[in-house]
Amino acid sequence: MSMQTKPPPSVATPARQPGESPETSGRVSAIVLAGGSGHRFTGSFIPKQFVQVRGKPILAHVLETYQKLSLVDDVTLVINARYEQLYYDIVDTYRFFKVRRMVKGGATRQASSAAGLDAIEPCEIVVVQDGVRPFTGPRVIMEAVETARRVGAANVTVRALDTIVESRDGLIARIPERANLYSGQSPQAFRYDLLLDAHRKAAADGITDATDDAQLVLRTGGQVGVVEGSYANFKITTYQDFLFATSLVERERPSDGEGW
Repeated sequence: MSMQTKPPPSVATPARQPGESPETSGRVSAIVLAGGSGHRFTGSFIPKQFVQVRGKPILAHVLETYQKLSLVDDVTLVINARYEQLYYDIVDTYRFFKVRRMVKGGATRQASSAAGLDAIEPCEIVVVQDGVRPFTGPRVIMEAVETARRVGAANVTVRALDTIVESRDGLIARIPERANLYSGQSPQAFRYDLLLDAHRKAAADGITDATDDAQLVLRTGGQVGVVEGSYANFKITTYQDFLFATSLVERERPSDGEGW
């Protein structure tokens, strides 16, 4: 396992060009974004990815799913350099041998994703996963990969349950039709060349604040397929999310590919 020591700029620009390697057919690489500082997660002195759920760090739950899934060939871990040793401890303790490299994250999610993409070898499909979604099941990963193979990209989503309100200047401007609205989750999956090109174009155009990779693909004219997710596949962002996750794991994890 290697560690990239050169910190990425605020928006990393992948150096490789699309189609450089001829040996990419069938290979699936995962990028796990786990470099957050946890500033919205009160009640802990360490970032949320290291907090334990069911006696195991949240990040370890995520990596375990990818370790066990034969579809995925290797994992690149994007980290917060301040806590570098904690990542090594997790990988070593749980023997996550699929984690081939660690790379320092950037100032934004977009920069961290670009840094991870720059670190991996060319492949057929790239899966991008939040490092604080401990209940991601193998089914959605497999379906996202297959959808990306068909249409170029895939995003795991669930239907919006609440009414979404768009506001401007303190007033409601619009209430979109809920039947057409979804909440995006992770993983997202992409053809390697498509995602690489999307990041290169975003960097060239000065785009720095995309909240996920699907946004970047869409702005280049690419298609993103929808994969049905699970409401249990939520992201642990706040301490309240952690308390809810703790209550969920009182039940056994099912074997139907839906997570916990």
